[in-house]
Amino acid sequence: MTPLMTLLALTSTAEAGRRGGGGAPDVQVSLVAPGAVDVDAVETFSVHVDNAGSANADDVALVVLLPETATSPTVHVLGDLSGLDSRCTQVGTTLECSLGTLKRGKGATVSFDFAAPWAEGDLNIDVYATTSGETNLSDNDDGVTLEVVYVDQPISGPAGVTNRHCTGTGLQAFYECELYPSSISSHDILLEADGSITFGPSVTGYTGAWWQDADDHLHFEYFEGGSTRVIFDGNGVGGDTFEGIATFPGTGYNAGYEVYFREL
Repeated sequence: MTPLMTLLALTSTAEAGRRGGGGAPDVQVSLVAPGAVDVDAVETFSVHVDNAGSANADDVALVVLLPETATSPTVHVLGDLSGLDSRCTQVGTTLECSLGTLKRGKGATVSFDFAAPWAEGDLNIDVYATTSGETNLSDNDDGVTLEVVYVDQPISGPAGVTNRHCTGTGLQAFYECELYPSSISSHDILLEADGSITFGPSVTGYTGAWWQDADDHLHFEYFEGGSTRVIFDGNGVGGDTFEGIATFPGTGYNAGYEVYFREL
């Protein structure tokens, strides 16, 4: 190779490197989330997408998988979503974000707001990104299980309670009932100072017991004819209200419950 040809070859290689034409892109994803979130409080989540590869990353797409309800036939986001980045569109229970081209060594950040309701089980947020021509996929995803903090609400009986609820199978939260208000019914109870429960006139033949093992937790049970009919566990969500799930032993059903304390 002549000196001129060698110079041209080196120049071409350098120019290709500057254009990102050599090597491969490597998209890396990091989800930045609060260490703990207060129930029903709006929190900001950020997703960093960086191109650590040796070539430009074209057509970069970011997907955010949000918690899902157990409702049927329509599944909703289990929580309140807001503050979407203009590059993102909500599609069902996911966010789909188009980030275009990320030059090598460059990145982009996408943010959104989410308020976590009371829920039985984990609330997970997972993210992943894709681009064309990528060979290293080991760092394309990230995720978090939300640590939800509930509200201390110590109870001193006698305390009047209105229970609002809807019944189904596999329900995870009263939030799911609120999506379908016509499904909600209610009944009143009185949490007595001795730990027993007195029922309102709409419920007959039942007795009950209640207790708190922590200020943010409420447990009660209903009995009929010597059998346990309802078991409720929930946590304080503020505003003199607990939310939780009630199960019906021996059946395949459960119910989302809101326990609201009213003035006697």
